[in-house]
Amino acid sequence: MNTLRLIIVVFTLLFVCTNAQASTELLAESQAESNALINESVWVSMRVRVPMPDELNGAGGFGVLLFNDALPVDDDEFTWDEPNRDHAIGIGFDAHNPPPTDLEPDEKGRVMGWFDAPGNWYDRPQREISIHANGTERINVLSDVEFRTGEWVDVGIQLRYQPGGAHVIVSIDGTTVVDDMIWGVRPMPIKAVSGVVGESIEIQETKIVHSTLLSDLYPAPIHVDVFEEAFLANAARLKSDVDFSAVPESVERVIATLTLSEPEVGYDHWDKKGTIGISVPFDNTQTDYKVTTPTRFEVFRFITPYRRGWTWHMDVTDLLPLFKDQRSFDAHIGTYMKGWDVSFSLDFYPGVPDRTPIKVIKLWSGDAEIGNPENPVEDFYKSIAVGVPEGTTSARVRMSVTGHGMSPNSLNAGEFMPIWRTLTIRSENPTGDVLAGDFIAQSERNHLWKTDVYLNPCRPQGGTWKFDRSGWAPGDKVEPWKVDTQREFIFGDHIVIEYALDEYTNEGRGETWAPHHWTDAVIVFYK
Repeated sequence: MNTLRLIIVVFTLLFVCTNAQASTELLAESQAESNALINESVWVSMRVRVPMPDELNGAGGFGVLLFNDALPVDDDEFTWDEPNRDHAIGIGFDAHNPPPTDLEPDEKGRVMGWFDAPGNWYDRPQREISIHANGTERINVLSDVEFRTGEWVDVGIQLRYQPGGAHVIVSIDGTTVVDDMIWGVRPMPIKAVSGVVGESIEIQETKIVHSTLLSDLYPAPIHVDVFEEAFLANAARLKSDVDFSAVPESVERVIATLTLSEPEVGYDHWDKKGTIGISVPFDNTQTDYKVTTPTRFEVFRFITPYRRGWTWHMDVTDLLPLFKDQRSFDAHIGTYMKGWDVSFSLDFYPGVPDRTPIKVIKLWSGDAEIGNPENPVEDFYKSIAVGVPEGTTSARVRMSVTGHGMSPNSLNAGEFMPIWRTLTIRSENPTGDVLAGDFIAQSERNHLWKTDVYLNPCRPQGGTWKFDRSGWAPGDKVEPWKVDTQREFIFGDHIVIEYALDEYTNEGRGETWAPHHWTDAVIVFYK
């Protein structure tokens, strides 16, 4: 077992920690704590000295645990650099993630290391920071700041509770290295403890420097089940009709939860494209013709893990206008082997949002072939003009794009080829005055490439899970690229959306499956 040196600082605190599906029970327990004080935010500071990489002497890292009951010091599986524990939030600082070495031949005599547990295939710096909730790692990033210096560094941790989750900020010597949300957690009494893995790491001055209290508990969410352990195999498409009549009139946040679990036939062996969608009657109010076919909107995109299950959470508040009346949902995974048990739910947190989404309009959807001059990608991503709803004050383009296809396509496109892209949002009045602000356009660039695949919390897996990819990772959700209109944006009657890829030509056309970008994009209007 790892040598654990504990520096314990105990405080009477309350904070976030439990699964959203058990939220009602835990809320009742919290209310029963007559003397309890619920924290809206907690700030923790500490000083840490981690030796330089060649002087670690086997040390693994350090961590902080915010928890509700006794520290599991006798738990052989608990380790401070990966602080997983039920009913707790942990922040781990990992200084030991070496690349694969001494690789053994597989059953065919190949020495690849693709399918083994070590993930740092590219030998990137071993200074990782992870956020854990309820016994599961949620976030893992490569720190922009080197903390293995042999000198004392100041570490700050800020956690602020919000309906549906908690905002986590981690800083090292004043530089922010984590700024993200964890969803599906709720407040409860906790204590704060820090510790290390290895004798060469030192911690001092761990303390709570500031905290604020909630005046009232946040209301429990309205929970809506869409699929409950529904078996999906043979590239089938699950269907479910859902009634949203119980959703409150004012909703501050909507959190989607997806779980893939093992069916009786066993897990599929491969990473497969997966999607959850909702069908909505077509809005005929702005057209001269009538359409009877419902419009499908993607709610949650994911890629299955290699031979294991997982649970993911995603903020889908932007799509709130779609969740009304009775709607049909579908779930699809492109698997032809074994399969998955699929569970999917939505939690609606009552409250007043910072801004209210009033309309969601479809932009592009489908597979866009890239690199083929005879089938230009521009024909797929055509400029789209949409009407602006009355009362609009801002808008956001929400776009999910993942690259698929590989060698002998040129540059191993599209799964293993990075590419730059540009999204432009413009509003114009042809008879207006540019200087008067009747015309405005904004563009944003983005690199469709994911270099933190090896840090995916769903690890290790039974396949090539550790390689950089074009906007996705095996065993992970696909977070949309979100582009908001600037404050200065002036809305006219219409808004125009344009999307373009940097130049690429596939010299291997016809030799294998064409490289393509699997696309689903919408624009959301707010008041």
